[in-house]
Amino acid sequence: MFYLCSIGSNLNPTQHVSQAVEELLARFGQLRLSSVIQTKPVGMQSRHDFLNCLFVVQSELSAAQLKAEFVTMELAHGRDRGNPLCKVTDRPLDIDILASSTRDEFAGVGVDAYLRDLLAEMYEGGRVGAHKVALGLRTSKVFAQQSFGQQPVALRQAAEQRQEMSMPPDLAAHQASIRPN
Repeated sequence: MFYLCSIGSNLNPTQHVSQAVEELLARFGQLRLSSVIQTKPVGMQSRHDFLNCLFVVQSELSAAQLKAEFVTMELAHGRDRGNPLCKVTDRPLDIDILASSTRDEFAGVGVDAYLRDLLAEMYEGGRVGAHKVALGLRTSKVFAQQSFGQQPVALRQAAEQRQEMSMPPDLAAHQASIRPN
C-alpha cells in the first residue's frame, strides 16, 4: 500500500524534520519527498512558524499500524500526546497519514490549503509559492551532508541499512541517495 503523509514541526523544526526524514528512510528504505516549506500556524495561536512537507511511503503495514509507528516517533521527539490540547499546541513533530492507495497516485487528493502547492509540485510539476527551506540529511561519516527541501526528491537506502523503528538508528552511519523526482 502507498501512503501520502505529512510532516510538521514548529519546535526546533529544522532538527526534527531532518531527523524524522532520516528515521523514515532508515525504516522504510525509500521515500518520495516534497519540498519543505515554512508556514504560519493554522488553527492555533503560536509565535513559532512550522516546517511542513509531504512524503509518500510504500508499506505492508495497515494504516493503523503505520500511524502507531508515527506516534512512536512523535513521542520519541518529545511530543506530549497526553495533553488534551496537543492538536493546538506547539509540537516538535507531527506525522499524519493523509491518504492511501494501491498505487502512488495522489494528485487529486484533498489536502489542507497550505499543502496543496506541495502536492501539485510532486504530481503535476506545479510551483510552490511558500518559502522553501533546505535541510540536511546526514549520510555518512566521510561524505558531506546532502540537502533536501528545495524540490521534490526520491530518497533511497540500501535494504541492509534499514532498521526497525524500535531500534534507535545510528543515523550518521547511514548512506542514502537523493535524486530529483
